[in-house]
Parts: sequence; C-alpha cells; structure tokens
Amino acid sequence: MVSDEANETALMQQEDCADDDKSRRKKVTFDDILAELGEFGLEQKINYFLFSLPYILTSMQLMGWVFVGASFPHRCRVPGDQEGNYSFTNYSSDWESYSCSRKNLITNETDSCSDGYVYDETGSSVTKDWDLVCSREGMKATVGAAPMAGYLVGGLIFGVLTDKFGRKPTYFVANLLMSGGGILAAVAPEFISFVCARILTGFAIAGIEAACFVMGMELVGPSKRTLAGIVCWFFETTGLLCCVTLAYLIQDNWRILQGIYSIPALFCFIYWWIAPESVRWLVARGRNEEARILIHRASVRNKVRISEELIREMERTIENESKQSNTEKTYTAIDLFRFPSLRWKTLILLLSWVTCASLYYVLLLDQSELSEDKYIGFFITAAVQLPGYVYVILTLEHPAFGRKNSMCMFLILAGAALFTHPFIPPDYSNLKIGVSIVGRFAGNCSYTILNLFSAEQFPTVVRGVGMGFCVVISRFGTILAPYILLLGHHAPCFFGVSALVSGLAALLLPETLGQPMPETLQDGENLPLSLPFRKKRGIEVPSCKELSSI
Repeated sequence: MVSDEANETALMQQEDCADDDKSRRKKVTFDDILAELGEFGLEQKINYFLFSLPYILTSMQLMGWVFVGASFPHRCRVPGDQEGNYSFTNYSSDWESYSCSRKNLITNETDSCSDGYVYDETGSSVTKDWDLVCSREGMKATVGAAPMAGYLVGGLIFGVLTDKFGRKPTYFVANLLMSGGGILAAVAPEFISFVCARILTGFAIAGIEAACFVMGMELVGPSKRTLAGIVCWFFETTGLLCCVTLAYLIQDNWRILQGIYSIPALFCFIYWWIAPESVRWLVARGRNEEARILIHRASVRNKVRISEELIREMERTIENESKQSNTEKTYTAIDLFRFPSLRWKTLILLLSWVTCASLYYVLLLDQSELSEDKYIGFFITAAVQLPGYVYVILTLEHPAFGRKNSMCMFLILAGAALFTHPFIPPDYSNLKIGVSIVGRFAGNCSYTILNLFSAEQFPTVVRGVGMGFCVVISRFGTILAPYILLLGHHAPCFFGVSALVSGLAALLLPETLGQPMPETLQDGENLPLSLPFRKKRGIEVPSCKELSSI
C-alpha cells in the first residue's frame, strides 16, 4: 500500500517538475497590472456592478416558479358544482368531497376526482390551471426539476463557450435564451411546452451565471476576490425579494407574472455597448490591442498611470506561455481521482456540493413550515440569507473560525435542525418556526463558504476542472430534490441526514485559511486529510533536480 502511494506521488512529482521550473522565473501577469490600476478601482466597481445585476434576473426566473406554480387547498368536484351555486365548503349534501377522492353518501361508493377539482383561494397558477395535484403531483415536481436538468447541460456547454468565444458574447447568447425561455413559458398552452420552456431557461441561467461569475472574479485583484465571490450573492437575494414582491402584487394571472419575470432581461442587451470584455480573456487570446484600450480606459477612470513596459512584459509572458501550451499536460476530471489525498478530497467535496445545492434549492421551493402564507414564508427564507452573507464576510478570515470549522459547524447545525423539525409537536409552533429559520440560515451559510473552500482545496492545475465537476454533479441533487419533497412530512429528515454526514465528512478536509493555495498536484498532496488517528507515512519524493539526473 505504501509503495503504491509512493509510486503515485513520485509520478505526480515528475509531471509537475516542468511547471515548477517555469514558476521560478519571474512572470508579469494581469494581477501585476491590477496592482498598478488598483485591485478594485472605480472601473472595476462599475463593471462588477453591471455583471452582478443579472443575478437578480436569474433568481427571479428560477424561483418565480414558487408563485407561478403555487398550490392551493382543493377538493374533488362533485355533481352540482357545475351549476355555479357552489364554493369550496358549500356543495351537494349527497356527497363528501376530499382533496383527492369523493364519496357518494347515497351509494356509499368512493372514487377519484374524475370531474376535476374546486380550489379554495382566488388567484392563478399553473397548478390550478392544469390540476397538478394528487395523482398528477409528480408532474409538478417535474416542473421544479426541469430547469436544473437544463442547468446541468448548460453548465457543461457554456463553461467551454466562455473560454472559447469570450465572456461577453456567451452572456448575450445565454441572456437571449433565458428571456426567450421565460416568455415561452408565459404563453405555453399546455404542460409539455411549459416544461420545455423551463428546461431552456435553466440551460440559459447556467450560461449567464458562468459568464458573470468569471467576469466578476477576473475584474478584481487577488486580495479582493473573496469579497467579490460573496457580494454577488447579495444581488441574487435581491432578486428573490423582488420575486416575492412582484408575486404579491400580481396574484390574478400567472402568465402576466411569468412575463414580468422575463421581460427585464431584454434591457440587458444594452450591455453590448456599455460593458467590456474580460481583459484577462483578451490577453490570453492574444487580442492585445483591445486589451490595451480597456487597460488605459481603466487607468483614466481610476486616475492612475500605467507603465507601458509593464503591459508589454505581460504580453510577452502570455505569448511565451502560449507557445509552451502545446507541450503541457491537459488535465481532466479523471485526474481528480488519480492520487490518494486529492481523490478523497474530491469525494468529500462532491458529497458536500450535492447536499448544499439540493438543500438551498429545496428550502426555497418549500416554506410551508414557516408560514401558511407563501409570501411571508418565502420572504423570511430570502431575507435570512442577508445576515448570513454578512456573517461569512466578517468571520471567514478570522483564525478562530476559518473555512473548514465554519462550514462543518453550519452543515451540522442545518442537519440537526432539519432532522428534528418534523418531530416537534404542532403545539410548539414558535419553536418549529425558530428551528426552521436556524436551519435555513445555516444551510445558506454552508453553501456560501463551500464555494470558496472548494476552490482552495483543488490545486491550480485542476482547479477549473474540479470546480466545474462539483457544480455539474451537484445538479443531480437539485434535480432529485423536488421529488424527495413528495415524501411528505418527513422529507426534511432526508436532507438533515445528508447535511449531518456531509458536515462530519468535511472535518477530514485540511484547513486552508492562511495557507498558500496549492499550485501543482504535489502541492495538493502535501496538504493531507486531517486524520489524527493516522500516523504520517514518510514517502520520499525525489526532487526535480534528482529526477532530471536519472
């Protein structure tokens, strides 16, 4: 066993030697340019704001389904209801009507709701129009899962497109598809076309978020990336609050509500004239003149002077690296499982991603334990995210908390809250609400931390592959989440157990606070799992100099 690990690690060291030699030479990168421009100057602030605004629109499109497909109390339609002189509680005395069955009191026969349903509340929704209740309740879960299926495919495709064609063109294509999918959903005549429109919407949201997140992170300097990676989620929460506000104001027609969620995306096409392309991407693609124009524009707006020689040095660095790229190893998701420490880290992170993503989605889909009023329940769920983001920003860099301890604490707390909630007696309603809010707060915090913590676990050479793989796999959890809700009252227990297991497993990951981010696969193996009961095995790995002399 030891010899196998030694062979694997030595092989890894050999693969990384060329990268080590290159890293010793002085390189001028775009981060050096940002150090001159200002890591988060006025130009970056304006563009970061522009590329964070779409999060408002994507969250409205995705979670607007909570209100577009809202459920209402219902009962079986019985003979006599068609005559018009009836209500939810007032119907023929010859029948007993239940939510999913009816009983003829004369013949004492019970049958299903073959004549349809009568709904208690006024208002409009897809669920009411197409009777997505009782035996058709699984069809409603399919609508909830549809955008996540689209997101899974979109995450694979748009990740490639953003690198090949640029962040800005990719954003425009995805924005066009999202607005088109949203409008198609608003006019869909029946269930199948509505589901297809929702799949298209989820597919497009993956592209928008991929382009905007990468753009936002590439705009700022290294010391500001943690902040930039969290602040964008404030915009997503703003979108959720806009979503519930619009739904409260427009309750009579779900088609109009869906259209209002979709149309604002059309105004984002003005970005073609006011938003720039990523300078990092332009430089990497050899489009130096366009990059120079944007760099000088930023220097004017930030009121600083930028050295021409520094720009030329950066261009030479990129050019030299491009010439060498054909001989460098291309890493894939398979490499995440080739070496012992990275293999276990990847498996633990995948479990955490599936748990956190499904938890976040399902807590927005279902707020029934918070309030009988769906608007109040959704508002509380969205609003509790804001103090969570503030808490993460204030504590994540503090040694007493760190990344690992904070994430594990919140996962275990969320798991405990979700698992115990179904067993709290109904008489203790305030306690049930309090436990639910704590679970939602903890679940959101753990998901926020996971995004940063995962990036710091993967070595640079496989970081993009690792993060993309985690996001794609996590979509399987969000696809299954609406169907798990069909389990009924004890569905939260399933998510609770998953969160508890994920939180305990994540304790095995190494803390990354204050640690340099691993660059090579060997660097990653030098940060082993936190196994206090395991003796450290001395695996001697030959140095690059020793390897070169063999």
